[in-house]
Formats: sequence, structure tokens, C-alpha cells
Amino acid sequence: MAILATEAFVLKRSPFRETSLLATLFSRTAGKMKILVKGVRRDKNALAAVLEPFSHISVVYYEKVKSDVHLASSVGIVDPYSTLRRQLDRMSYASYITELVDTLFGFGDPHDEVFHLLAHAYRLLERCSPPVVARVFEVKILEQVGWLPVLTRCVLCGSDAARQVFFSPRNGGIICALCDRGEPGSVPISQGTLRSLLFFKDHEIQEAVKLRIGRLTERELERIGERFLKYHLDYALRSPRFIAEVQPMFKR
Repeated sequence: MAILATEAFVLKRSPFRETSLLATLFSRTAGKMKILVKGVRRDKNALAAVLEPFSHISVVYYEKVKSDVHLASSVGIVDPYSTLRRQLDRMSYASYITELVDTLFGFGDPHDEVFHLLAHAYRLLERCSPPVVARVFEVKILEQVGWLPVLTRCVLCGSDAARQVFFSPRNGGIICALCDRGEPGSVPISQGTLRSLLFFKDHEIQEAVKLRIGRLTERELERIGERFLKYHLDYALRSPRFIAEVQPMFKR
């Protein structure tokens, strides 16, 4: 077995037998991967804190070629992103971003851009509006997997975006009023929401999150993103439901 080293973000973890942990990571060099950390659940073992979700860690591991689960030799903390676990709104949206990455990427498929995108998103969640960071991240991550909707013309007839347009998850973008007749699942999209999506697409994530958007635009962006992902995944993600349940407790 080869001994390898990488940096990674902890996506999730679960107990394994009596004393060990199985952690799912998104690493810089290997993409999504699982590591088994033995003995970490013993009393007063500091490694348990290192493997909290959202943590940026360094890991040395024994690569198992015929398995998705690799054996950790050592694990260290790079950045715990502890602020994300202290505030409910930031934790909730960090969970959503983490679930997106875990859902959209398979094991052993390196994506250096996604690793850095995740690093920026966690850092921005500590100080920026969590809903805006989440919406920008949606656009950026969909671009990485090749699912970015068509936003500048009608995806059916090719006409330029007019004043009245609709968003069609089934067709993967906006459609004009003429093409929308009888189109199942399409929803109206305002010009402000459409401009926001284009701004998110055209700017780096650090700049895109600076855009000021109103509450109505924020909700429309959330609704469109949720419908689009549900259609293409064929099921609803869990974290948006959790966000909706705890949202009344968020500080504004």
C-alpha cells in the first residue's frame, strides 16, 4: 500500500465499531474519499475534534487501490472553521454546501477547482450573508459538473431573454413566454433574479457574494435552485428542509 498525504475537508463522519471513525472527505489531490481513523473515539482523544464536519485537515493515509476506504496514519488540523458550528444559520448553510459536494461528486475523481471553491465558501460563510454564499456556490458548483442552466437566451427557440421569461428545470434554463405555453414545471423568473444569476456566473465567488439582493430575489433564487436540483437529482436534498425548519431562529 502506498503512503500518501493530502489536505481535505471533512464532509461527514460516522462511528465505526467501538473506537474508530469513518470520515468522508473532499481532498485536494484525490477528490472525494473515505478514511478509517482507528482508536479515535477513545476517551480524551484529540483527533475526534479534528474530524468535525467542515474542518480543513491534513491527512497521511495508506491508499487501498481496490477499496474506497483508506486507512489514516495521521490527521492534523489546518483550519477548524469553528465559527460555522457556533451559529445556527452559518452551520445550516455550511451543511447545505457540504451536502451539495457530497451528492454531486463520486469517489476518486479529483477536482482541484472544487476543493478551492469549498475553501472559499466556508471562509465566506464566516463573515458574509449565508443565503447569498449558498446561492453563489450553487451556480459555481453546477458550472463544475456541467449542469449550469442556460441564462442568456430561450433554451427552446434560442431567442434573446425578453422582459417576461420563465425558468424550466426540465429544459435546463430560461424559456420565453411563447415557449412556456403548456411547459410543465416552469416557473416565472424576475429580471432581478436573472441578473443576479448572471452576476454570480460572471464573477469569482469572492466578488459575487458582495452583490446586494433583496429578500424576494433571495427567495426566488432559493426556489429556483431547489427545483432545478430536485429535477436533475430525482430527489430532494435534506439540508434545505432543515434550513426551512430552523430559519425562524436565525438572527437577521
